[in-house]
Amino acid sequence: MAAKRVSVAEGKRSFTQLLKEAREKHIPILIFNEREDELAGAILSPREYERYEQLNAYFEALRLSKRFEHLDLDVPSLVRRSRRELEERAA
Repeated sequence: MAAKRVSVAEGKRSFTQLLKEAREKHIPILIFNEREDELAGAILSPREYERYEQLNAYFEALRLSKRFEHLDLDVPSLVRRSRRELEERAA
């Protein structure tokens, strides 16, 4: 997927149109500070943002699994134990 690149000035001037374009075409709009040629921000479609959140959660789960791998926990039993504990607290 090709991203669209715009300047900060263009982003300010055309924000509503850029938001609509990102949402309808599902393309990221990259907003650059042209003086320093660096990324200043981005506009994502809701679908792309949801994908970002899913990937972020996945990588966080990987980081946690690496951090706690020495404890020899398996995820299904951990989920069952957590659910049971929550149900007991709610009762």
